[in-house]
Amino acid sequence: MNLHFNTTQDIGHGITILFMCFVIVAIAVILDLYTGIRAAKKIGEPIRSHILRKTINKITDYYVAVIIGILIDWLGLCFPWYSIPYAAIISTLAVIIIEGRSVLENLARAKSHAAEVDDVVLKSLPILKEMIDCKSIKTAIKLYEEIRKGKDDEQR
Repeated sequence: MNLHFNTTQDIGHGITILFMCFVIVAIAVILDLYTGIRAAKKIGEPIRSHILRKTINKITDYYVAVIIGILIDWLGLCFPWYSIPYAAIISTLAVIIIEGRSVLENLARAKSHAAEVDDVVLKSLPILKEMIDCKSIKTAIKLYEEIRKGKDDEQR
């Protein structure tokens, strides 16, 4: 058995993924700041420097969480199946979820229709599940007709 390890390529891919995690965290926090400022302007609240400083602290805290994920990933290198920085990716996904929820709250404060996106997604999940579970053409056609009927009822 001849094993070939391209360590340089693996390290390069890992560093690229980690860099992307840090950039994504920064983008998520900046989007939250942007929607927060827009919401404050729309409802007439003053924009304070304290809030802007809080954003810098938030980015730092999130980076610490990703770095802890990186430390866990270093321990994972002891296992042959541990090929990418899973913990760093999971911590980045957690940041995206937290900041995404905060963005939706800011949009709701600004009375934006974009804040209703989570309601639309939750309403469509059962239909999407049925579409995925279709086992035959007859079931798919029946589901299509039900969806079409629902659209026709909304137009009336």
